[in-house]
Amino acid sequence: MGNQSVVNKILSLSPYVELFVRKIYWNNIKLSSNLKKRSIQQSVELKDFNKVKRQLTDFGLNKGDILILHGSYEAIEKTGKTPNNIIDELLELVGDEGTLAMNAARVFPEEKSKDNYIDADYANQIVTYNVRKSRVWTGVLPFCMLRYKESKVSRFPINPMVAIGKYASQMMEENISGELNSSCGVNSSWKFCADRNAVIVGLGTDLTHSLTIMHVAEEIMGENWPVDDWYRERTFNVIDNDFEEIVKVKERKPKWGTLHFAERTLCKDLLKIGILKTTIIDGVLVEFLKSKELIEFLNSKNRNGYPYFNVKKKS
Repeated sequence: MGNQSVVNKILSLSPYVELFVRKIYWNNIKLSSNLKKRSIQQSVELKDFNKVKRQLTDFGLNKGDILILHGSYEAIEKTGKTPNNIIDELLELVGDEGTLAMNAARVFPEEKSKDNYIDADYANQIVTYNVRKSRVWTGVLPFCMLRYKESKVSRFPINPMVAIGKYASQMMEENISGELNSSCGVNSSWKFCADRNAVIVGLGTDLTHSLTIMHVAEEIMGENWPVDDWYRERTFNVIDNDFEEIVKVKERKPKWGTLHFAERTLCKDLLKIGILKTTIIDGVLVEFLKSKELIEFLNSKNRNGYPYFNVKKKS
């Protein structure tokens, strides 16, 4: 749960410990990836998905909520439910007035391998984002949700949401309106959800590691964000059935998330003040927070760039 593993406890001792480890990791990415592949996974014995639903209700999920799920189908596969079964039961949990959403981030063939992730330069490259066809890398659940006839999908190419429910269409409407939007900026579906206090759930995943909505706090600040050289510009050809448009966007430079983000310190802080709720049900990690509390907390601390450290502030 949270920082319970020995490694996470060590990383949470200080943000600078984690940043040191991150630097080693990204300087030895091939070796680190091989070690990760050989790591032992925790035994999962969850067979009753109703246990998860009851826990989410106990945590504070209500009918009518916007529920953003970061979930691993592998973690709940032993329940015998298909991905569509899981989606349907979560939709039933939030009801007709609620909305279920997920991050349907994509793989783009034009982008280079992970070995060049930090320094890759796409300034002069147009990358194709096909809203319905570009491959989803965030898991089976958003992949399957994308194929629901009633699902709505963001035309914004970076961390696009897929959603079903009352607010699904509305949260996507302005995503590519205006100039140089960002994935969690003022016109984003992520900010739309944060403004309505969406519930964020991690199911079989480390929620702090997957916490896309946290970037709303930094991206809505615009020029007031204190860290210099935060973004790079990208160009995408966005295709959505008969719609096609060249869209220029802002993207947070990869170095900030890979080398400067103190993830385990953030997790420790969120647990300490009670924003992040966490438990394990039959080997499956279940985590929960409300976006309004998260964004308010980040806004109270980000004048120095928190939860990023060793950053160069604007002069």
